Amino acid sequence: MAGASRDADERPDGPVHGGVDKVAWSKAVVLLNVVLIAAVAIAAFRYTRPDQAEDPAYQPQAVATDTSGLSPSAATMSPSTTTTSAEPAPSADPTSPGPSAAPTVPASEVPTVRTTLRADFGAGDPWPVGAGFRETGRMAYSLGVVDRLMVHGDPEGPGTVSWLEKWTGGSDVRRLGARVLFAPNHSGSVALTAWHTSVLEASGTAVPRTGMRLVASPGRWKLVALDAQGREAVLATGSWQAQGRGATFDLVRKGAALWLTDPTGVVTSVTDPRVQSLSGPWAGFELREQRVGQRPAAFQEIWAG
Repeated sequence: MAGASRDADERPDGPVHGGVDKVAWSKAVVLLNVVLIAAVAIAAFRYTRPDQAEDPAYQPQAVATDTSGLSPSAATMSPSTTTTSAEPAPSADPTSPGPSAAPTVPASEVPTVRTTLRADFGAGDPWPVGAGFRETGRMAYSLGVVDRLMVHGDPEGPGTVSWLEKWTGGSDVRRLGARVLFAPNHSGSVALTAWHTSVLEASGTAVPRTGMRLVASPGRWKLVALDAQGREAVLATGSWQAQGRGATFDLVRKGAALWLTDPTGVVTSVTDPRVQSLSGPWAGFELREQRVGQRPAAFQEIWAG
């Protein structure tokens, strides 16, 4: 009994607690989770605020395409030649307009040039006396006067061109004009050119030099110069609101200046040294289609002087 009494005296009165309070530990864990959640929320807010400035070190760099090594025609005509700047590009100098910004002038400023060639096919005129022609590509029939139109057949392959040419007697061509009838849809284009040498002496798609050349399609036109390698430099471009299929163009040169009267009567003037240095005494009129499915335009009347 003495042993039993000794054991009873040594037994503790209440439950035995370990070294860690479980209730306190649970509260500490909950508090830590709350703190962590708050920290994550604050960090997310900082990095997603809309007014947060980007790190300057990651600003995109400006990319520029250098065109200094390109020919004038390549720099003018290539649609992929672009320059991107981190700052707004300066506006073009209004005193030196680009090819598409040639000034318009009153019709009274256009010099008077007497015509030495005129053929009104719509009035029944035949093939111009002394005129020759050349063609490239495949077409349904060759260039000729058909139903009072100077026209060729539908293209049967890509790159079909007919050139009609008349020598003006030795003096440089100073005037070219035409009344054109474009096809009702998918129309080809026309061109009026003062060639430096005869286009009939070339072959394939090769052509001589020129500083006086108009290329027109429905609603659009461009004035161009061609160098000895056939590279094209655009001197001016323009457009008009087509009213029906007919269109009349009149192109006049004096020295290094050109005046184009478009189908609406608007006169555009452009000056370039190539206009004078590359022109010549062969008056050319051409019909062009790039692909099968296009329909040829036609000349109702042509003139030159």
